[in-house]
Amino acid sequence: MGYHVLCVVVSLVIALSAGCSNGAGEAPVCPHAFGGNGGTHGAPHTLIGKTVPNLALDAFHKGEIKTVRLADYRGAWLVLVFYPADFTYVCPTELRELAELYGKFTALKAEVVSVSTDSMFVHRAWHEHNEAVRRVTFPMVSDRAGKLSRALGAYVEAKGAAERASFVVDPEGRIVAYEFHDETIGRSADELLRKLEAAVAVRASNGDFCPAGWRPGRDMVTPR
Repeated sequence: MGYHVLCVVVSLVIALSAGCSNGAGEAPVCPHAFGGNGGTHGAPHTLIGKTVPNLALDAFHKGEIKTVRLADYRGAWLVLVFYPADFTYVCPTELRELAELYGKFTALKAEVVSVSTDSMFVHRAWHEHNEAVRRVTFPMVSDRAGKLSRALGAYVEAKGAAERASFVVDPEGRIVAYEFHDETIGRSADELLRKLEAAVAVRASNGDFCPAGWRPGRDMVTPR
């Protein structure tokens, strides 16, 4: 009995080592043990500092079907907003809030990109028929194959859909803040904007930190 248990443990360690190593000394984004509800969050213990993959994805943007290349956003801030599906209940309220604050995001030299596993044609139909979504002018990306969702641990295999997840990505393509919500809990676009504002302020500072609830114009914390 003890021998079989030992074999299972050794096999598990080997499998984890093989699956979570890219041969370059850096742990890549890979599945971890927290994939509840049949999901596979492709993430190690943290995604902070990890680089977003340079994928090219179909999108609906400003009335057109086009290709969005994440590499094109290098040198600028990027906010990725994943949601479960078009033609649902909570998702349009989130996109409406993002659309209302979109000008504040772009004023920080950031682009907002919404992502779901719906096709770009479904995005277009939703945009045309939903009053809240009609306000959206940022790219609505189709992650039909789930490549980006899986890479960032935001894919639920059992549902074939994305989690409700948000990522703030710096100009080098590295994740500096992110959040995951249950699909029943909507996010705050204002809080996402606050996180972006804090990240921009920290980057522009000389090593300062942003305290809890920090907003532009307030004092930052200078380590001594």
